[in-house]
Amino acid sequence: MKKMLGRVLAVAAAGVFASTTFASPALASVKITAYETAPVRTQPYGSSHQVRTLQPGDYIYVDCFVFNSYGNRWYRTGAGFYTYAPHFPSYSNIYKC
Repeated sequence: MKKMLGRVLAVAAAGVFASTTFASPALASVKITAYETAPVRTQPYGSSHQVRTLQPGDYIYVDCFVFNSYGNRWYRTGAGFYTYAPHFPSYSNIYKC
């Protein structure tokens, strides 16, 4: 029983390891360009602290998107900040976080 349990745990651990070694599509940064003024914030809410403002034509790299509690879609940057998705064209290659 102990030997079998050890094998099951080894297989389970190998599966977890294998699944974490491959890059997820959500982890690939995508360069997006603002088509209107786009605040960059600390949280995915318009009331959160603004750390930067992108002007039309400025770009930023995002890793994925989230929906806040109001159902609004926000892009998350590699630095962990957020920008409201409607300020940008639609991108189909950005995945949910």
